[in-house]
Amino acid sequence: MTPVFAPALVSLDDLVAHDGLLTIDELEVLVRAIAARPRLWQPLVRADPARRRYELVYEDDRMDAWVLSWMPGQATGFHDHYVSGVGLCVAAGSVVEDQLVVDGEHVTRRLEPGATRKGGAGYIHRVRHDAGVPAVTIHAYSPRLDEVGQYRLDEGGVVRREPAPGRVELTTQPLDGRTSAQVSRF
Repeated sequence: MTPVFAPALVSLDDLVAHDGLLTIDELEVLVRAIAARPRLWQPLVRADPARRRYELVYEDDRMDAWVLSWMPGQATGFHDHYVSGVGLCVAAGSVVEDQLVVDGEHVTRRLEPGATRKGGAGYIHRVRHDAGVPAVTIHAYSPRLDEVGQYRLDEGGVVRREPAPGRVELTTQPLDGRTSAQVSRF
């Protein structure tokens, strides 16, 4: 049986110096190193206006690394990475990262080439295309991203975490008849 995602590389030994889970600092260093090597990620870039594309760079029992291609209008919606830490680096174009703030405006960061973000288990954010056709980001997770939590509003306006497999496309969705302006506030 052919795997759904076949890794592009068989080893990252020159970029990951030890066995075991990676810290979020090590994940940030790793994604920066992959982004600095276009020969590793450029063949995996996909300009698909219909849906955001993600291609597996590498995986083993302790981590996985991905190339994500973003076109105008594409976004993840708010989500977490369950027990996995994350490192993210922009390789081309730009994306916007939002984080929720209770009783205030959410934090918004425009991330351009070379910009990185990192977060531990439970790090909640959403990412969306900003510029570039496509924009390209490199993501690495440790332990391997096997589950995510997507945040939705139910019919009463209560935030719900919906667990999902880590290898499904996260998308923004209209929520329970709310207008896009109401959803964007969340």
